[in-house]
Amino acid sequence: MNDSLIRKFCESRHRWLIVATLTGLVALAVLLPMVDDFFDKRSSRSELTDQLEAARQTAESLPQLEKQAAAVKKDLEALETRTVDEAALARYRSRLVDLVRESGCQIRRIEVGAPHNRPWKNNDKALNEITPAGADTPFSLERRPVTLSVDGAMSAVQDLLAKLEKERTLSHPHRMQLQSVSGTGETVTLELELWLFALSRTAA
Repeated sequence: MNDSLIRKFCESRHRWLIVATLTGLVALAVLLPMVDDFFDKRSSRSELTDQLEAARQTAESLPQLEKQAAAVKKDLEALETRTVDEAALARYRSRLVDLVRESGCQIRRIEVGAPHNRPWKNNDKALNEITPAGADTPFSLERRPVTLSVDGAMSAVQDLLAKLEKERTLSHPHRMQLQSVSGTGETVTLELELWLFALSRTAA
């Protein structure tokens, strides 16, 4: 019976169409998984190429980022040396006494007030007396008032103010009052309130 079927198939005028159809079906059955695998691999290769390009760009920009980070760190360290926190307060007070003496003035009073602390916000300013709206940062701003009262000739007081202005300490002259001691105005009393600033990292 098998021979009969084979003979009929060979004698059929549609045998080439049947062969072509069967061949196509077999080819599809074999090739479809290969095509899927090909597209999967091409997609994976495209993703890997994108990742490689991103990694290359990151590697190329790394020296510049390191340079920027080093510059920021240097600026931060320079800024920290100018702040006056609790640990630096005695040194600053001693420096203030030296400046008064160098200027030829006489100290009447130096009074260090209690510090005021508030959260430091993004785009904040140290002179803001009220905490502004804004995103939080991991820092706290400390502001400490120092009142200095001295006597001296007008020229000596002017020299003292000039010396204070040249100091690199983070201080702000919040209030200043000048009063004549003598009728001629040659000797005056200066009362100056300075704000000292320090920025500290808040506890996590």
